[in-house]
Amino acid sequence: MIKKLIVFICLSTLAIVTIHAQFLFRISGGELKEPSFMLGTIHNLPGTLLDSVAEYKIAESQCQQMYVEIGPKGFNNLWTNNLSSQKKGKQTIRYPEGKTIFDVIDKESTVILKEKFREVLPIDLGDEKWKDFQKMPPGYFLNLLASRLPSQMMKKQGGMDMYLMQKAKERGWNIGQLDDENIKLEDLAEHQDRLPQTIEEQADSLMAFLKSYDERKQKMTKEYETTYHYWRTGNIDGFISLILPQISNHTKVYKDRNEKWLSKMIAAMREKPTMFVFGSGHLIGECGIIHLLRAVGYEVEQIIIQ
Repeated sequence: MIKKLIVFICLSTLAIVTIHAQFLFRISGGELKEPSFMLGTIHNLPGTLLDSVAEYKIAESQCQQMYVEIGPKGFNNLWTNNLSSQKKGKQTIRYPEGKTIFDVIDKESTVILKEKFREVLPIDLGDEKWKDFQKMPPGYFLNLLASRLPSQMMKKQGGMDMYLMQKAKERGWNIGQLDDENIKLEDLAEHQDRLPQTIEEQADSLMAFLKSYDERKQKMTKEYETTYHYWRTGNIDGFISLILPQISNHTKVYKDRNEKWLSKMIAAMREKPTMFVFGSGHLIGECGIIHLLRAVGYEVEQIIIQ
């Protein structure tokens, strides 16, 4: 469970500091009089990198609106739903009276947990003012640290999707959302449904994660250097070979959402030329957007950045 969790998060959030190309595609044919475009992103990649990419600017100049995975309203709903889920989890998985996270993990794990929280948040879990926080279930601590592991691997972060949304807003563009506005966190991360359901099981998973944290970080850094080299150079075939198994194992995250997106994309393109911006993982495979668009008669061509 831990490995799948980290792999999924890293595929979604790792940042790169240089760029030569990206997954930019032109959509044409069918009933379209003018082409639309789609950009596969790495969500935390700095959006400013696109300011110097002439091909993206040309594509952008031909569009009149933007559609993204989750827009501002969707993010607000997602955050609200996430807080509600956390509160529900806290109510259903409880420590014995008077106990906290430090009573269910060993001393070595306690030291590591406090150290990592100071590094990534920063929060001093030993401080009395965080006593209520200490009552969160072990699975919460695991998810929180795992979600921040990518930023520990790469020093620089960005926000390409948010940056492009802001630019679109400044142009006065309509910003549409491909996902339903009431999308929930479990729709974005299938692994969350698989968390152990008892305090003891979650504590064991957390301790295993903490004691191998640095080793995982080092190994993942090497593995994903290759993945992001493919993205950076626009090598779609290499990218597919590396992450397709993960796509196949996350039908809710990719296949189900992609199929729902298709009708919205077609409607948007028929209305006016559109720039679609979403994570690169949604492009590939038989359930990917490229295949789905081609299957209904559109031409999809990758634009290679020089």
